[in-house]
Amino acid sequence: MYFLFEYPSSRDKKESEESPFIEERIVCPRCHSTKIIEDVDTGELVCSECGLVITKGLFLEDKDWRAFDTEEFMERARAGAPVTPTRPAYGLDTQISFSKGISQKSIQALRRTKKHVRSRKEKNVMPALFKIRAIAEQLDLPTHTVEDAAKLYRMASSAGLVKGRSMDAMVAAVIYAACRRTEVPRSLGEIASFFNLTEKEVGRSFRFLFRKLGTRIPPPKSEVYVPRICSKLKLPQSIATRAIKILKIAREVGATLGREPVGVAAAAVYLACQEAGIHRTQRELAQAASVTEVTVRNRYREFLEKVRPVLKEEDEKAAAAVVPDGASDQQK
Repeated sequence: MYFLFEYPSSRDKKESEESPFIEERIVCPRCHSTKIIEDVDTGELVCSECGLVITKGLFLEDKDWRAFDTEEFMERARAGAPVTPTRPAYGLDTQISFSKGISQKSIQALRRTKKHVRSRKEKNVMPALFKIRAIAEQLDLPTHTVEDAAKLYRMASSAGLVKGRSMDAMVAAVIYAACRRTEVPRSLGEIASFFNLTEKEVGRSFRFLFRKLGTRIPPPKSEVYVPRICSKLKLPQSIATRAIKILKIAREVGATLGREPVGVAAAAVYLACQEAGIHRTQRELAQAASVTEVTVRNRYREFLEKVRPVLKEEDEKAAAAVVPDGASDQQK
């Protein structure tokens, strides 16, 4: 099968510089003709004037139409939404809307038919997928994290693990798991609050879900929470850098074992603020990290006992290693 295309003229080429939707011009290298024949079966481009085969075995991925403004581009575009686990049927289902020439009764009949042919499996996950997208938007989660949460929920549904259980608790569990897998700093308490659930309820569903699935969820790192806490409290970058150093030492001396990562991060930021003379209360740190004041206070006391002596020793070594210019000249 052959198609004859007359590619853009010089005027079209000039306009193409102004619009991103105009296709590039193809010219025959022998006779400079713009009348090119495309054989869609073999993928060849042939000049209709001199017969030169310009390309062999080329399958074009470009559009077979042109548009000269945004409105025309949107009207003629035939590409659909990308495949994504966050949408029913992975975004491959058909959306039936009202149109001219079709009665409302016919539209409703088509929509009823669509509901009947949709699989039971998709019907079961649809409410959860809608809730995942809604909560993820409020939590300001990136796209790859939302898709991972939807994928985990689909896995749980296929394994029959969501039947007879609270949908909110299961959705909260997969969102928390996705945040941990993609290293997005969101605490269990922060996610649970959006569902009006307790941390205990979400934690129970989380442990049940991934024990049954056999999926390994890496433990969260305290460091990933530091930038978010500092951002909420409008603290300088130097505090975040210092807090991360404190956490590194805390891990070395075993002060983080068995402790909630976000609470440890809040205590590290609080200690960094104390050292820098920046006034922030333990209540402010607790609110920024979505933990209790008691958690911040207890972790801070542990840091004073185990971390601060080591931190002070390292600071003294670093200061001794810096030799003033005058002192180095005297030694010479």
